[in-house]
Amino acid sequence: MKPYPVRIPLLVQSQIRDQILFIAKDSIDNALAWEERLRKAIEEIGAMPGTHPIEQMASVRLGESVRRMVFEGTYLVFYRVDENQGFVDILNFRHGARLPKAGEL
Repeated sequence: MKPYPVRIPLLVQSQIRDQILFIAKDSIDNALAWEERLRKAIEEIGAMPGTHPIEQMASVRLGESVRRMVFEGTYLVFYRVDENQGFVDILNFRHGARLPKAGEL
């Protein structure tokens, strides 16, 4: 599979920002380092988009293949590969211990 650019919608950017702010309450340096690692991991999805497993429940709900990357053993990044347009779309980001809100994956 060829590498694809990764698109991160505003909603997901907001979800990530909320987590950065939460981490920053304890340490701004840790929050910024965490953000850098997360952004790198998300960009790496585009290089090998088929690497992560398909999330069955999310795929059934959306009617298309949704993949799930586990970041640092704690955070979940849900995405889909749009082979027709040549993009990876990040669909949702959340802490793994948090249940999804209504409409989230």
